[in-house]
Amino acid sequence: MNKYSMSLLAAATLVTGAAQADDFSIGGGLDYMYSDMDGSAQHQNRDFSSNSMWTTFVDFRHPLLMVPNVNFQATDMSSTASGFDNKLRAYDFAFYYSPLELDTLTLNTGLNFRRYDGTLNHTTDYSNDTIMLYGEAETLIPGTDLGAFADARVAHWDGDHSHDWKIGVSYVVFPEDVLKFKVRAGYRNLRVNYNQDSVQLDQHLDNWFLGAELRY
Repeated sequence: MNKYSMSLLAAATLVTGAAQADDFSIGGGLDYMYSDMDGSAQHQNRDFSSNSMWTTFVDFRHPLLMVPNVNFQATDMSSTASGFDNKLRAYDFAFYYSPLELDTLTLNTGLNFRRYDGTLNHTTDYSNDTIMLYGEAETLIPGTDLGAFADARVAHWDGDHSHDWKIGVSYVVFPEDVLKFKVRAGYRNLRVNYNQDSVQLDQHLDNWFLGAELRY
């Protein structure tokens, strides 16, 4: 898919959604994953070390029609290998609508703007932006506090074949409180395909993750 086609699809994705939440809501939390990494960096296949990967996120929903909801997340994607060190963070800003929002099922769709910000081998700073399609689904098992969720951010155009998706289950610990505390667990699969500013990365990591979320 070329950049022009991606732009048209992106515009259509934002325009199609109109349904929103019934009230204002804000949530935040973090996920933790310890994972191996494979792939290439600077045009060499590397034997990457296993790393802890933290993701923090904030989600804001509102009832204003035609104004997208906002989800922000920051993920540490740093990697190390013999003779190689890359301090990399990704900042995601997802603007989305909720075309379907029921008591037991919510579907979200929109666009994700990702900012890469890194330092290669302690000497070379680099950064770049990319547009990704964004989708999320969450369901609650009727009569329980158990749920399931899926979240995906995908870019597949102009040589960028990056993706970041997760699927898992959740449990609301204090369902009757105004502040809803939720624990999460699942599987995450992430690929970084970066070729800018004399920096080449094609890295993949996946593993189980644990997380928590607090929503008001």
